[in-house]
Amino acid sequence: MVIKAILNTLFLPLWTVFMVSFAVSRVVLQRDPGIFRRLQRNWGKGIADFCGFRVTIHGAEHMEPGCSYVVVSNHQSHMDIPIIFMTLPTTPGFVAKKELMKVPFLAKALDMGGHVIVDRSDRQSAHQSLEQAADEIRGGKTVLIFPEGTRGATEEIYKFKGGAFHMAKGAGVPILPVGLRGTRKLFPKEGMLIRGGAVEVHIGEPIAPEEIADADLKTVSATVRERIAALADMPLLSK
Repeated sequence: MVIKAILNTLFLPLWTVFMVSFAVSRVVLQRDPGIFRRLQRNWGKGIADFCGFRVTIHGAEHMEPGCSYVVVSNHQSHMDIPIIFMTLPTTPGFVAKKELMKVPFLAKALDMGGHVIVDRSDRQSAHQSLEQAADEIRGGKTVLIFPEGTRGATEEIYKFKGGAFHMAKGAGVPILPVGLRGTRKLFPKEGMLIRGGAVEVHIGEPIAPEEIADADLKTVSATVRERIAALADMPLLSK
């Protein structure tokens, strides 16, 4: 069991380097930037297959192909992103902190994958990044954000930051709530090894732009947080 977990952990960076290199070469040869995003699904599936993640998805019919969304999910593990990439009907870009751009290969993947980089230490820069993301969403892009801002150290729903809801209101698109169950056991925040296990992805009904257009951000945030708590089957952290 431990040997398999060690192999899983070694596989992740090797597979990531291979897939980024392969995707970059495909983009250069075929001159199609969309290839990189489509291959992110293969990257996630490769991780799940090798590491032994048993993934089931519920509510996929709530995400209509061809529509733009701000996808909002709870965050329990580094494995959340590959699992979301492989399961959502539309592969989203995601909002990532600027520090990740210092990681070799990951920086290239974030750039070519069309993800939104936010400098959380600079309030003005972060606001401009979210405004730019709203423009791209209006143009047909779907973006994923973890409003807790960090991976949970317990199986509870932490308090939400407001960026996702500001973005959704600015773009005039639905919010798609997603609840992840079981990802913390695969690779917890305090852990060093990746283990196999069962994961459930629960996609809720989208919240229409009309429902949030005139609501204040705190009300929208509280509503979405409660829906994600129900989808993830986790309690709200009271602190």
